[in-house]
Amino acid sequence: MKALHVLIAAALLWVAQPPCAMAEDIMGDLPSKDGAEAGKPVGEKNGKPGKGENSPKCAGLVNMSNGLVLPAGKYSLSLKHVFVHKDNLYDGQEKKTGNYNGKYERTDHITTLTAKAGLFDNFEARVQVPWYNREQKQKSGNPPSHFATVHNEGLGDIIAMGRYALLNQRLGDPFSLAVGAGLSIPTGDTDKRSPQGGAGSHPYMGPNFQLGTGTWDPKFELGATKILGRSRFDFHTMYTISGDGPHGSRAGNVFKYDFGYGYALNKYFDVELEVNGIDHESCRHDHESTLNTGGHFVFITPGVHWKITESSRLALGVPINVYRNMRGETRTPDRASQYGLYEDYRIVTSLSFQF
Repeated sequence: MKALHVLIAAALLWVAQPPCAMAEDIMGDLPSKDGAEAGKPVGEKNGKPGKGENSPKCAGLVNMSNGLVLPAGKYSLSLKHVFVHKDNLYDGQEKKTGNYNGKYERTDHITTLTAKAGLFDNFEARVQVPWYNREQKQKSGNPPSHFATVHNEGLGDIIAMGRYALLNQRLGDPFSLAVGAGLSIPTGDTDKRSPQGGAGSHPYMGPNFQLGTGTWDPKFELGATKILGRSRFDFHTMYTISGDGPHGSRAGNVFKYDFGYGYALNKYFDVELEVNGIDHESCRHDHESTLNTGGHFVFITPGVHWKITESSRLALGVPINVYRNMRGETRTPDRASQYGLYEDYRIVTSLSFQF
């Protein structure tokens, strides 16, 4: 964690360079044809355009947030879909190939609708509504063989957050810096039952397979963004505190950190590269800590963005897992071992609009 803190501090120091003139107002995740609140684009001095005013601007990154806040009276809407397929078991960083009881394959489709509104100067509110479609395959027996395929689909926990701009590059600050806080609201179902006669004795599926946590979970975030001509640098971190949920469950606290770079190729297309990290505590399931859950994961995400209009964007990213540290336990006999299930990559698509 010390190395992570050094990286975060270095990122914030780097973005605190003297401001670069911007031709367009960068609001939310999309470029805007509107100027700053004073009625002229940032970078304009004495009525004359600033350097690089006619260059295209990078719209934003697909798999992370940023340090920007919508101006008062502006709104944005985005629809994001994440596809995840997990079919490998790990103990730490070591891939396991044996035949074990329990889950061995899982597919998640996560679709999230996000609405943002600039309520007043330097403050925006956002609401995220997720929909989950999950499938998990389990083994049981001696020797273990396919036992059951479990599905779970429905509304997840709605997230409501507010974000305040401490610094705003659009208004002349060297970079944009924002802090935010909010809650995950327990709107998702938590009562999905385990199939009868399986490898485990728990009456309910684990908290990571339920649609919600069943608790009001606080969230805290910090984000920074720096625009340099066609380039864009973003940093974002979020911490989620999980509470004790139904059936003796607890989803585990989550610390996320992201660094990203985007570049505007031209008026219509951007490319990007991100580093996405997740540190997830082990879950509690039926009043006991679950060893094969949680861990530390790092993704490298290349992506491309099509700026359909000045106020709409379609983006695609492929987060590739480059580091994983799963929590597992080897037991005798082998079929009683518990290992973590994880993916090699995921696919993220996003469609965004601004009004």
